[in-house]
Amino acid sequence: MSKNEVEIAQRNHRVGATYALGAFALWGLMPIFFKELSHVASLEFLSYRMIFSFIFLIFLLSFRRTLHGFIQEIKHIFSHKKLWLMLFFSAALISSNWLVYIWAISHDYVVETSLGYFINPLMNVALGMLVLGEKLTKVKLFSVALAAIGVLYMIFQGGNFPWVALYLASSFALYGLIRKKILIGAIIGLWVEILILLPVALSYLIYLDLSGPEDVAGYDGYTMFLFVVSGALTTIPLVMFASAAKRLPLSTIGVFQYLAPSISLMLAVFLWHEPFPVVRMIGFGFIWGGLLVYSLDSFMKRNKRDVVV
Repeated sequence: MSKNEVEIAQRNHRVGATYALGAFALWGLMPIFFKELSHVASLEFLSYRMIFSFIFLIFLLSFRRTLHGFIQEIKHIFSHKKLWLMLFFSAALISSNWLVYIWAISHDYVVETSLGYFINPLMNVALGMLVLGEKLTKVKLFSVALAAIGVLYMIFQGGNFPWVALYLASSFALYGLIRKKILIGAIIGLWVEILILLPVALSYLIYLDLSGPEDVAGYDGYTMFLFVVSGALTTIPLVMFASAAKRLPLSTIGVFQYLAPSISLMLAVFLWHEPFPVVRMIGFGFIWGGLLVYSLDSFMKRNKRDVVV
C-alpha cells in the first residue's frame, strides 16, 4: 500500500471507530431515556416510537435517495412476495424485541436486558451453526458452551428463568439472520418494517383514544416531546452503526458491541441499585469468559490474515 492509501485507511478506521463508539454508547445509555417514559404503558410507548421512527426515517431517506430511486426500491420490495414476507417476519421480531425491552426497563429488569445483549453475539454463532450450517472451531464451540453454562447456572441456582434476556438475545439474533438474507439497506429495510406494522400502531392508539374516559387529558408536553425524540434515538444509532460497519472489520465491531450492555449493566447496578447477587456474578462470569474466548479467537485469526497479506 502507498502512503496515501495507508493514510486513507487509517482515517476510515478512525471515523468508523467514532461512529461505532457513538452508536453503542447511545444504545448503552438508552435505559436512562426509557426510564423517563416508564409511566407510559409499554405497548402504547412502542406505538408512538414506531410512528415517530417512521417519520424520522422519511427525513433521513430524503437525504440519502432521490424520490424516483426511493419509489423504485419500494416497488421492488413489494413486488417480490418472498422479500415482503421476510420483512414482515423481521418486523414482527424487531417490534416484539422493542416491546420486551421497553417493558423490562420500566419494570427494573435492566440487568437482565444487559445479559441478553451479552448473550446475543454467541447466540448469533449458535444460529450460524444450526441454521446456516456454518462449521465452528472447537474454540468457538467452547465459547458458546461457557455462555450456556452461565445461563443454566443462573436458572437452576437463582431460581428465576431469565426470559427477558433469552428473548432479547434470540429475537435479535433471528432478526439479524433474516436481515442477513435480505439484500437491502439497513435504513430502507427498517422503514419498510415499520410501514408494515404502522396500521397496527395507529389503530391501537386510536382505540385507546376512543375507549378512554372523556374527562382524562392526554400526555403533557414533556412526554409528547420524549415520544418525538424516541424516533430519532431509534434511528440515529442504527445509521451510525451502518456507517461504522462499512469502515471497520467485523471483529472490531464485535469488540465495540460489548460496550452497550456494559454501560447498561453499570447503570442498573450503580444508579438504580438493581440486585446483582453472587449467583448472577458467577453466571455473568461464565458468559464474559465465553465472550473473551470468542473475541480473542476472532482477533488472532484476523491478525494472522493480515500477516499473510
